[in-house]
Amino acid sequence: MKNLSTARICGTFISAAVAVVLLGMAPVSAAPKYQQMPEDGWVTYVNDSLGYNFYYPSTFFEPQAIAAGTEAKTFLSPDKRAKIVVSAVENDEGFTLAGYRAAILGEFGGYEQLDYSPKGQTWFVLSGYRGGNIYYQKVLFSCGNRIINVLSVTFPTADRDFYEGLVEVMEDNFRPGLGRDTPVGCR
Repeated sequence: MKNLSTARICGTFISAAVAVVLLGMAPVSAAPKYQQMPEDGWVTYVNDSLGYNFYYPSTFFEPQAIAAGTEAKTFLSPDKRAKIVVSAVENDEGFTLAGYRAAILGEFGGYEQLDYSPKGQTWFVLSGYRGGNIYYQKVLFSCGNRIINVLSVTFPTADRDFYEGLVEVMEDNFRPGLGRDTPVGCR
């Protein structure tokens, strides 16, 4: 594994995605359970730069402007208690999937209550509790490990029944893709 530099990691989208899931949000009273009906206001967001896309419920999340100096796209619930951050970056450090997972767990706090962490050949998930919130992060390596794609969702634990159904549909439909900045040879 390459020598990891906190400054280098923080200089990429990792810090933005991790910061989002680390943000404390006040718990709220339980919301009604969401009945999965993808035809009700679900739309696909496509990143023009690196091409990743995901399907999200526009009825429950509003897209925010992209912050200066980042490619991360943020979506907030109307009450601002739930948040989605989605991003991709070139893997300039040459991380392996296992190395990247170890870097996140080793360089950033807040993973003490990790309770779900499956992994596959090109992806892994980190999910658990922070204060009154549940966080869910899905990381996908694409383009022969040259692109790292991240979907992060944070929502109040009290609203678990409502948001878990939404997260399941979003993560099932989170896909890497090709965009204008996709490295040569990935097409």
